Amino acid sequence: MDVKTATDVGQVRQNNEDAFWVTPSCLVVCDGMGGHLAGEVAADVAIKAIQSYPFSGKSPKEEVLAAIRQAQEHILDASARNKDYHGMGSTITLAWVSDPDHDGRSTLTVGHVGDSRCYIFSDGALKQVTQDHSIVGELLRSGTITAAEARTHPKKNMVTQALGAREIQIDLITHDLAPGTLVMLCTDGLTDLVDDALIEQRLRQGFDSGNLAQELVDLANQSGGVDNVTVIVAKV
Repeated sequence: MDVKTATDVGQVRQNNEDAFWVTPSCLVVCDGMGGHLAGEVAADVAIKAIQSYPFSGKSPKEEVLAAIRQAQEHILDASARNKDYHGMGSTITLAWVSDPDHDGRSTLTVGHVGDSRCYIFSDGALKQVTQDHSIVGELLRSGTITAAEARTHPKKNMVTQALGAREIQIDLITHDLAPGTLVMLCTDGLTDLVDDALIEQRLRQGFDSGNLAQELVDLANQSGGVDNVTVIVAKV
């Protein structure tokens, strides 16, 4: 995979509580939450837990789940040991891309908790792979509100699942990838401000036209930059 990344504190926040990590097969983004820098700590703890997990690539589903559970355990342990970190948490979206087969096709395995997202862009179309674990996400799926209403909903940043909670439910998604497919991971600092149509328009420009991740971060900042924003774009 060829990977492009970008992260920014945004136009309003004082510190960046997002964290990310990439390897030739693994992409992961986290968005921390909690008072007095605890969110920044939670995201960092989660990323370090993923970095320390011994991925082999032989059983992607089991390994992705185990790695996220390890991140959960590390956050709970750090929270228990330091009262300043009590209640801290983080989203996580972790994507593992298998080596291509003889036809050049790969398998995407995604583990997901929270409202950071994974998308794929193929044949000129953008598809959201993950579902937001949030109050607004549930309202959207039930048809109670529209996508436009979701952008300004007063509870748009309230997640229903996050690492650091006593119990978590990890979504596990797999998807076949044709050669040339783009895989994009991002925090809600992008998707709260930039709609899917504009993201798709930028990705249509082509992976080699520049740093697409940075261009999308710039779009979020130009739209107000009210949150930290992190974007990973990988070409399979």
